[in-house]
Amino acid sequence: MAQRTELEVTRREVMGKATKRLRKAGIIPANIFGHKEESQAVQLEAIAFERVVRSHAATGIITLRMPDSSATQTALIRRVQHDPRSGKIIHIDFFRVSMTERIHVKVAVHFVGEAPAVKNEGGVLLHLLDTLEIECLGSDIPEYIEVDVTPLAEIDALIHAEDVKLPANITLITDPKEGVAKVAATRAEVAEEVAEEAAPAAAPAPAETTSQTSTGE
Repeated sequence: MAQRTELEVTRREVMGKATKRLRKAGIIPANIFGHKEESQAVQLEAIAFERVVRSHAATGIITLRMPDSSATQTALIRRVQHDPRSGKIIHIDFFRVSMTERIHVKVAVHFVGEAPAVKNEGGVLLHLLDTLEIECLGSDIPEYIEVDVTPLAEIDALIHAEDVKLPANITLITDPKEGVAKVAATRAEVAEEVAEEAAPAAAPAPAETTSQTSTGE
C-alpha cells in the first residue's frame, strides 16, 4: 500500500479573479468536492504541493488537514490547472474518497528486469504507458505497479496491460489489450531494412550478340 501523504489546507475566502493575489503570494486556490458532500473552497502553499509532486505521491490518496480542526479528509487529486503561458499551477481540484470503498485510480508503473531482446538483439525498450488505471479499496492503493520486461525476448515483442500481474484485490480498468512495453529495432536497423527493401533489383546482363560480316566474292 502507498504511504499516505499529508497536506495542510486552510479555508479560502477569496474567490474569482481575486485569487490572483493568492497566487502572487505563493498560495494555490483549490476545491474539495465529491462523496455526497458540499464543495469546499480551500487554499494551500505552492511549495508544499510541489514537494508532493516531486515525491511522486500526487497519484495516491492524500490526507487533507486543516490547522484549526482535528478532522481530516482523504482525497485524490482529480485535476490540476496550469497557466498556459507560465506553466505554473493556478488551481487544484481534490476529490474526496472513502478508504473502505472501491475507487478508480491511476497508479505509476515501474519496469523491472532486463529484456533479452535488448541484451541479445540490440533492441530498444519502449515504455508505452506510465500508469495503469485500476479499481481497488482506497486503503489498498499500491505505491506503484511492477511490470516485468523479461518476457520480451524478440524484437517487436509486446507486453499488454492484461499481462501485468496485479494483486488479487485489484481489478484492471485500463484496456487489457493496451500496450505497456515493447522492444523495437534501433533506428539504424530500421533504416538498413528500408534501404534493402527499396534497393532496385540488379538489371539483367545484356545478351551477347554476334555479327556476321559478309565478304564479296
